[in-house]
Amino acid sequence: MTSILGIIGISIGIASLIIISCLSDGFSNLVNSKLSSIDGHVRITSYYNANMNLADAGIIVNILNANVQISSNQLYTENHAMIKNKGNSEGVIVYGCSDSALIDIFNLDDFIISGSIDNFDSRSAILGSALAKNLNLEIGDKFYLFNVDDIVKQNKINALQLNLNAIIDTDFSEYDRLLTFIPLAVSQEFFLDKETITGIISTTYLPMKIDELQLGALDDFPVYITTWKDRHHTIISWLNIYDIPIKLIMMFIVLVSIFNITATISMVSFERKSEFGILKVMGFKRNEIRNIILSQSLILTTLGCVVGGIIAFFSLLGQYNYHWIALSSDIYFMNYLPVSFNKISFFFYPSVGLLFSLLIAFIPASKISNYSPASVLMYE
Repeated sequence: MTSILGIIGISIGIASLIIISCLSDGFSNLVNSKLSSIDGHVRITSYYNANMNLADAGIIVNILNANVQISSNQLYTENHAMIKNKGNSEGVIVYGCSDSALIDIFNLDDFIISGSIDNFDSRSAILGSALAKNLNLEIGDKFYLFNVDDIVKQNKINALQLNLNAIIDTDFSEYDRLLTFIPLAVSQEFFLDKETITGIISTTYLPMKIDELQLGALDDFPVYITTWKDRHHTIISWLNIYDIPIKLIMMFIVLVSIFNITATISMVSFERKSEFGILKVMGFKRNEIRNIILSQSLILTTLGCVVGGIIAFFSLLGQYNYHWIALSSDIYFMNYLPVSFNKISFFFYPSVGLLFSLLIAFIPASKISNYSPASVLMYE
């Protein structure tokens, strides 16, 4: 019975470690992936002016195209505007970009919940889900876009009629409430001019290693370079803070698992010390008795680790397929807790458990192997 309880304790501890590690990694990986993909990995804008000349942008793009770390470069515009539909109006951020940038840079094909981005023509627009809902807009509806700068600075109303072609849902409430995408040429004509853009937006092959990106070739240009980590510094800092209590919880789980292993091995070994005494009378040497105890401990721990790994795998598989644990997308940027099947976790924690069990089992094994047969059997 003691052995069974020990196996249960070890399996629960190992399963908890693996589950927490995979869920924590899944959460962090998904948030970082969304942050890095939704608005590009690197943005290059003019250091002195609000906008960049198209000729200068062409030179910079040629330099970026020669960089083996960068996978795609696109021109873009970014402006503040107001959308009005019947009696509803909302302030928005308008991105002007090419149809290829919708996929290569913004990855909108992963976030579309209605409509299509295939026909991104001069009258097309793509809105976030919350924005479309607030404006009571559906696919095919027409609405008006107003240039706020013209209204404020020139006291002139400049409106553009657009058709809603697609609706996206990123699970980032601010993005879904503010983002609007229109063709680059239309945005240039409406907000700027044909020879001006806001800047260049690029993607890299290794967005998670964006800090290693080398852009020394642009040192002679008066440009301002920001990465996705710079743009989302607050959220990334929050993720790091969130990671600390997770690691503390995992540490306590490790301590509980080690305690279970220690208690089980000690109880089993001392309960059977009379049997080891008999083996010693029969001629078994101390190291042979010690090896028997260590072997039993290894078998006990191995069973617990295997059972714990199986429990963890099927629990994570259920969460991956059925999303048992739901989240609020307004707070966590996703509507369920994601899973990352980290192979290292499935091998590392059981290996650590086995190592600790052998180290801890060595203490009672050495103590019992040193008992004299008379002291062990005198009360039997």
